[in-house]
Amino acid sequence: MSFLLAVTFLTVIPLRRGAQYEHPALGRAMLWFPVVGLLIGGAVCGALLLAAQVLPGMLPEIVAVVFLVGLTGALHLDGLADTFDGIFGGRDRASRLRIMRDTGIGAYGLAAVPVGLAALLSFSKGALILGLPLSLLALGLLAGGRWSWATLGAVAVAAVAAVPLLRTPRFASLLDTRSGTTFFRLQLWRSSWMMFRDHLALGVGLDNFLYQYRSRYVLPAAWQEPDLSHPHNVLLDYASRLGLCGLAAGAWLQVAFWRLALPLRRMAGGSAGPAGRARNEATDRRALALGLMGSMVDFLAHGLVDASYFVIDLAFAFFLALGLVQWLARSKTDELET
Repeated sequence: MSFLLAVTFLTVIPLRRGAQYEHPALGRAMLWFPVVGLLIGGAVCGALLLAAQVLPGMLPEIVAVVFLVGLTGALHLDGLADTFDGIFGGRDRASRLRIMRDTGIGAYGLAAVPVGLAALLSFSKGALILGLPLSLLALGLLAGGRWSWATLGAVAVAAVAAVPLLRTPRFASLLDTRSGTTFFRLQLWRSSWMMFRDHLALGVGLDNFLYQYRSRYVLPAAWQEPDLSHPHNVLLDYASRLGLCGLAAGAWLQVAFWRLALPLRRMAGGSAGPAGRARNEATDRRALALGLMGSMVDFLAHGLVDASYFVIDLAFAFFLALGLVQWLARSKTDELET
């Protein structure tokens, strides 16, 4: 019965008509959520594979996303919208929870839904294979306790559910080193390494990669894509643009971030104010710190195969994370002093 309730709750399939989502029953049904999630993922992968047989281009991915939204009744998108409304629209813990319980969708939720759909529709291999799994694992391991096992289980289930994706042309090409994206990426990395060796100390300059690459360093086998503005790797990005000095600066930024961020895992409530409010504020700040560390892991993981810093919006997000961690660290120091 708990399995049927889990299916009814997570999908639009009414296996239990008139189901009541009360706390004890829903708590038992949650044990089946990973199994139901695996079944949903398998169904979506099946829809994707079938659509790929008859539809060209990105249309199979669009069909898969529409199928997911329809099968789950947009449950995940609704949760995403409520989360963004609560986090960004509430001023304190009570107001955030009140907003999340509200059935309406606010401005932040309306902004989050198209962003979430864009992430799904992009079918970014770097995000789906490296960024999201590793950032989720980092969140769980940094949070500790039961969260470590929960995230390990969630990522394992997601990995099993994603196996059918390897049969789609977009993901099957990852294993092809003689043509396609992987082949051109390897050629680009070879060219970027040669560029770094020729400009060892200071690199070619912040905005000169494109001009150097297409005029001097593009390999004959990769002549079809001469207009690339970055090496699709964060280490080669620092190295080719700024040389050894850039690599040292990038390493220093990472050391500064993690030196401030890691102690925030054990952030405790301060002594100022009522004890309950202090604990709530400490919990919120710890959650923010964990989220920032997860975003940095995503920055590094996705940066192994794509741009992750030398673009204006990405650099802004990076330094926003660094600034917030600095603010959290100072807040913790101030609380300890008082």
